[in-house]
Parts: sequence; C-alpha cells; structure tokens
Amino acid sequence: MKFNNLSHEEKLEIQKLVLECMDVVGGRNHFLGMIESIKESDQHPLLNKTGKFHYPNGTITWGKQIFKEKVMALKNMFIQHLDDNILTIKNEKLNKEIKNCLKTMGKLQFTIRSTEGAEFTFPPFKTIDANNVEITPLFQIIFFDSLNNTKRILDYK
Repeated sequence: MKFNNLSHEEKLEIQKLVLECMDVVGGRNHFLGMIESIKESDQHPLLNKTGKFHYPNGTITWGKQIFKEKVMALKNMFIQHLDDNILTIKNEKLNKEIKNCLKTMGKLQFTIRSTEGAEFTFPPFKTIDANNVEITPLFQIIFFDSLNNTKRILDYK
C-alpha cells in the first residue's frame, strides 16, 4: 500500500481503520508511542520468540515466533514491489520467500491489548481471491511504515 497513490476514498477508509485502532490503544499519543517503541526496539518485534511485544501502554500478541527470513522478505517486498497484490512479485526468489511467509503467517491474528484492557485484532494479510493477496494496512503501518507516514495518514483530510 502506497498511501500517496490511493484515491481519496481509500485514504479515508485507511484513516478510519487507523483511528479505530488508535482509540483502543488510548489515543494519538499512545498509538504513535507504540509505533515509536516498535521502531526503537533492538531487533524487529516480529522476531520475538514469545510472539509478544510489550510497549509502555500495552502489548501486541500474535501467537508464534516469526523467523528473520520472513521479516526480511516482507521488508524487501515493501522496498521492491509497488503493486498491492503480493503474489505478483516478479523477483522469483522474493516471490518464493513471500509465499512461504504467507504459509507461516497467513492464519495469524495480531491483537493489540491496552493496559486498560481494550483490544483490537487484525490479520497480517487479506485474501481477495486465490491469485490476489494483500498486506493489511494496519500490519504495514504498525510494523513497517515510518512514523512520518503514520502521522500523514492520521492528519489526512
């Protein structure tokens, strides 16, 4: 998802989704603080063996460890691939790695639980059909996008 390339309606839809998650986390500052904690962690949070990431105002859980190759494949995909459909990657090696990533992470659910007990759950991927799978916007925003891009989404009018 390249936010700048989306239509006005799509941008508003993604903003609405982020705002829903932001409310559960405890507001704008807590949401941005969560993302900042993710960016500042020594290793990528998805690599945690416990399948959990603790930040000052809550916890993100996903149930199982994700190996470094999968996280690197996702990072490379965001850099090299412009299309939303992640099954159309032209680089054969990266395509194979992403398909393996789909097998590993496809059924996972990510749950953000605030210290107040509120929860927000989202999947990492959205299957449109057998030949079209996309990364969910929240998964990308929380774990891979820059803080500036997240602020741009929140401030969009």
